[in-house]
Amino acid sequence: MESTAGQGQDRSTDCSGNSSITSRKRGRCKWFNVTKGWGFITLHDGSPDVFVHQSVIRMNGFRNLAEGEEVELETKYADKGAEATIVTGPGGTECRGSHRQPRKQMKSKRIRCYNCGVVGSHIAPKCTVGPQPKRCHQCKSEEHLISDCPSKFRNRSIKTERKVDEPS
Repeated sequence: MESTAGQGQDRSTDCSGNSSITSRKRGRCKWFNVTKGWGFITLHDGSPDVFVHQSVIRMNGFRNLAEGEEVELETKYADKGAEATIVTGPGGTECRGSHRQPRKQMKSKRIRCYNCGVVGSHIAPKCTVGPQPKRCHQCKSEEHLISDCPSKFRNRSIKTERKVDEPS
């Protein structure tokens, strides 16, 4: 890196040969979306907001910023505007981060015991009922399995009749 006339600024060249000026600045986190992992920092010198991605935040664990958190950052100018390249706490310390964590998506899969048929409380290897005879999952009859269930075929034929009767 070669130094330019401005103090605290460096001219760097990336692997594609593009030259950009990076500088160490102070600012405050304007907002940060912990689910998407990006946000914006307002600089103290009044220049436009700087984009920040979680990958450039220096801290252990889940990387994010709290709203209003004081930070020091290095910036570069990209096609869409100023972008942070390194974000630390004041004096180069680790960032504090936010207490917020991204929401975990709930699984909507229903678990069913294939032994007793109860939904949601256990699975067949942990069933306390004991071995049950094989039966149809559709109508619960022990005389046939679901592949030969007459009510399944009856429901299927009713649906196809409705489709034929409905005008297009």
